[in-house]
This record gives sequence, structure tokens and C-alpha cells, in this order.
Amino acid sequence: MHNGKINYVQIRDYILENELTDSVAIVLHPDSFDSLAIDYISQHGFIERPFEILGITILEDTTGNISRNRIETLEI
Repeated sequence: MHNGKINYVQIRDYILENELTDSVAIVLHPDSFDSLAIDYISQHGFIERPFEILGITILEDTTGNISRNRIETLEI
């Protein structure tokens, strides 16, 4: 979990600090997902689908259960 605006560097650091593997995905509120996607595009010039950072899939919450500016993980 995380408080504050979500950006590429924060997600990258979160993945590294928590030693996430491809057995989980990160799920973000739609606003946070959009903010992260825009930041990623500004740094890399493009975005691929599925959207991944360091091999971890980034998903947009469609259930309404994830709060804005929070990082949640989902076992896959």
C-alpha cells in the first residue's frame, strides 16, 4: 500500500523493495493507473499491452475496491 500520487519511480521502487515476482500483479485505482500510464509514456515514449514494469503486470481496478493512490497486489 502507498499514499500519495503514483508514478513510475514509485512503482519501480515498490516492486524492488518488496521483491515482487511475476506471481503477482499490481492493481491500481483507474485514476492512479492513468497517472502512472501517462508518466510511463513520458519517460519511455510508448506503452505496451499488457502494461508491465520490471515484469510485473499493472492492472486497472474495475471493481471499485481499490482506493485512489494506493498500491495493491493480486496473486495471479
